[in-house]
Amino acid sequence: MGAPPVKTAEPRVDAARLERRLGELAKIGRDARGGLSRFAFTPAHAEACLLVADWMRAAGLRPFLDPAGNLTGLDRDDAPAIAAGSHLDTVPMGGRLDGALGVVAAVECAQAIREHGVRLRHPLAVLAFADEEGNTFGVGCLTSRALVGDLSPNRMAAIRDAEGRSLADRVAAWACPLPRGEPARVAAFVELHIEQGPRLDAEGLDLAAATAIAGISRTTVTFIGAANHAGTTPMAMRRDALWGASALVLEVRRLALATAGEAVGTVGRVEAEPGSTNVVPGKALVRVELRSGRETLLETLRAGVEAAARRLAADYGLEAIVDPWDHAPAVPLHPGLHAIALEAAASRGLRAISMPSWAGHDAKVLAPHVPTALLFVPSVGGISHAPDEHTAPSHLAAGAQVLLDVLCRLDDNLNAPGRLG
Repeated sequence: MGAPPVKTAEPRVDAARLERRLGELAKIGRDARGGLSRFAFTPAHAEACLLVADWMRAAGLRPFLDPAGNLTGLDRDDAPAIAAGSHLDTVPMGGRLDGALGVVAAVECAQAIREHGVRLRHPLAVLAFADEEGNTFGVGCLTSRALVGDLSPNRMAAIRDAEGRSLADRVAAWACPLPRGEPARVAAFVELHIEQGPRLDAEGLDLAAATAIAGISRTTVTFIGAANHAGTTPMAMRRDALWGASALVLEVRRLALATAGEAVGTVGRVEAEPGSTNVVPGKALVRVELRSGRETLLETLRAGVEAAARRLAADYGLEAIVDPWDHAPAVPLHPGLHAIALEAAASRGLRAISMPSWAGHDAKVLAPHVPTALLFVPSVGGISHAPDEHTAPSHLAAGAQVLLDVLCRLDDNLNAPGRLG
């Protein structure tokens, strides 16, 4: 597939350029309340794409937008490409690194490859996904799903933004003056990201290679009791729906703790009706989310939550309604590419570990289709999705260098029997 690689020197990333570009990108979409609010298909998103497109050109890549609005940079398109990247959109009042690091580091790798005279066997692509956070359409990793064909035409037409426009309509109307093109053909994908959790920072580690991306199961449990006067209804005669809901919150905590770190459970929303200080709640809603890298454990936890809801309803004289679970299964990442990542980190003298990813990423969407790796660098204090999100420049540079090393090793091993064949 093309000429073999020719190297004039070992490619190294430019740490100062990486940091400078991250700072430039962080100026786009500033929120007056703090942090970044750079949402998909807005003027701020277009400005970010134009800036990154300029960097892509400097790295020898041809930038264009695909039909889902993903910014893509390709050095050539004679075969499926080795790809790296992440996303350019943010959560409301988000940080400067979530998503942006993976995009800017991928561009830096492409530029380092060019500057050091390396010609890869495979084409190289940098992917900057448009809508990973789900702010615009309420669907996470939307445009990476479009890239791999996971959204049917009917589903694409049914997904609408707050103004009632479909994804296709929104992209067509988006004022981003870049060429349009067909989706990139991807042979393998590597994503660099901040951990978005405290482990690497707390343990003084440099990097992690994810083994899998945790599955997520969500449901709503509704307890039905009887609304009544808060002053005249004796305690022993109450059917207080919020008692059942409150007990379930603690039961979710107990179930998750019992997994010894293999799962997490969260109740992020509780609603009581009628919501008056002097009325016993007759209805209470609990939103439960479970995450684990082990599918069998998720199944056990789901069953445990349902059993607890029904037991607690009986204890408090209530009815429990358990909605169908919305389930995104755990996704294992490619073991051969994971091994390459750990080897690359070790060769740089970095302290690296294997761990699951507890947050979802675009890598989760691509992993069922092509060999995929996900790399983490420390996030100071585990802070993410917030203005105080920060990673030391030395860790940013180390992560980008490992990403570069992985791309070069991947180029050598992509079709190797027993490795990535």
